Amino acid sequence: MRLSSVYLYEKIEEKYEILEKGNLSGSDGYLRPFLCCGKKDVFRQNHVYVVQGGNAEEWESAVLAVEDIFWVFCGQGNMETESEEFQQIPYIHVAIDSLEEIAEFMNDVQEIFDGADEWERKIHDLMLEHAGMDRLLQVTSEFLQNPLTVMGLDFTFVAEAGSEYLPQRARLYTDDGLNMEYVNALLQNEAYREMADTHECVVFPAYISGCRSMNRNLFVDEKATHRLVLTECRAEITQGVICVLDILVEKLEYLLAHEAEEEDPDRDMEQIFVRILSDRTADYMQVSRELTELGWSGNHEYMCLILQITYLNQQNLSTKAICRYIKKKVPDSVSFLYQDEIVVFFDLTRLGMTQEDVAGKLIYFIRDTYLKAGYSRVMEGHMNLRRQYVQAKTALDVGSRKKPYLWIHYFSQVALTYILEQSTRRLPGSMICHEGLLELKRYDRENQTQYMETLRVYLEQHLSATQAARELFIHRSTFLYRLDRIKEILQSDLDDPEEIFYLELSFRLLEQEEEKE
Repeated sequence: MRLSSVYLYEKIEEKYEILEKGNLSGSDGYLRPFLCCGKKDVFRQNHVYVVQGGNAEEWESAVLAVEDIFWVFCGQGNMETESEEFQQIPYIHVAIDSLEEIAEFMNDVQEIFDGADEWERKIHDLMLEHAGMDRLLQVTSEFLQNPLTVMGLDFTFVAEAGSEYLPQRARLYTDDGLNMEYVNALLQNEAYREMADTHECVVFPAYISGCRSMNRNLFVDEKATHRLVLTECRAEITQGVICVLDILVEKLEYLLAHEAEEEDPDRDMEQIFVRILSDRTADYMQVSRELTELGWSGNHEYMCLILQITYLNQQNLSTKAICRYIKKKVPDSVSFLYQDEIVVFFDLTRLGMTQEDVAGKLIYFIRDTYLKAGYSRVMEGHMNLRRQYVQAKTALDVGSRKKPYLWIHYFSQVALTYILEQSTRRLPGSMICHEGLLELKRYDRENQTQYMETLRVYLEQHLSATQAARELFIHRSTFLYRLDRIKEILQSDLDDPEEIFYLELSFRLLEQEEEKE
């Protein structure tokens, strides 16, 4: 394996005193060392050459005559050179003199190459075994002593290794979902925005997540599609690791470009649900059989969730990333894009969870990604799946209008509003409400009375005169007098349950109409 001059310098410096250094790079590469016996040796390019004694003037002509060599000069004295050309070559001056010290030094450099070659051999074997990206990252993470992550540019999780060493703040992927504080800090960072299409390694500062990180884009068909992140939490990240990352990047890009796409196990499920939602003439018996074959039985309980993705572009998240996240958090679910919204169905029976359990797993993700959510009721069987979609859609639409400050809406919370809106689609509330209530309203307006409010409280207190009088802060006899006048105007004894229901509904219809004005 070729090691960069910076990598070799950093490893050698751990054990030896380095007196001087030339122009070192993290992007060059050199093979195992040779001991130089004289200036007339035939030098092989792209190798390390160890020179005993001498000064810059003695070696300048020989050194400058050959390119692509990393020179290691051994000796206690000063190199004594002012040559700018000499300073531009890659070299180091190590403070060792004797042949014994140089022999030991040669062995130590060989061990540096041995360790790197062992890592490269493991990577090569894993590629032959089709071991997958996780194993490549695991072996490399152990070699570099820092966590590694591969993610999509939309923050889709792909693979990681060594994450157990990451402090909580530096975790991009947590049990509660994406660490949006981390994501937002990245999106606002100039270095992050500028590295969109670069092939270079870019270091992000520690203030973003609490740990420095080295980042490298991964390209497929000459387009940046993913990113490799090396996070500094166990060992210091230096430019020397670039030579290791370059080899890893080559393998990762190969996997991303050539790895055969596995058939999506949810693809058949997704197609069934799209047919349920889009085809009103679908054969529900056939649909039920297909779902049952996939393990979603007709006696299971189901729930639907719809996510509005209006603000998605602000967070640089794709629908694919959201669907993958939901699948990871709630396995027995199917998520897909339908009519510009993300639709999710959950098999609660297979999950062994309630609606509250599922909602609890997703609540922070929905909030932190600025999504809007609508939940249906829980229902049993396959025949109500499309109706559950309508419920979730209704919860999202009605809830967003009535309480736009909330992120999450449930159908049960908007059902009454939905009923009232549906009942007034063709006629306004004033035309379908109890006619006597309109007369009572007119009487209040003309006589400055409060009979409407008195009746409303009476109905709310379940026809209890005592409770109603207490709520209105009036004497019971005063209340009873008002009640007699109300019955007279309504021409009703208020003892018919259906009429009581009609009056209660009429109050809601009139309130809704007033809200629209």
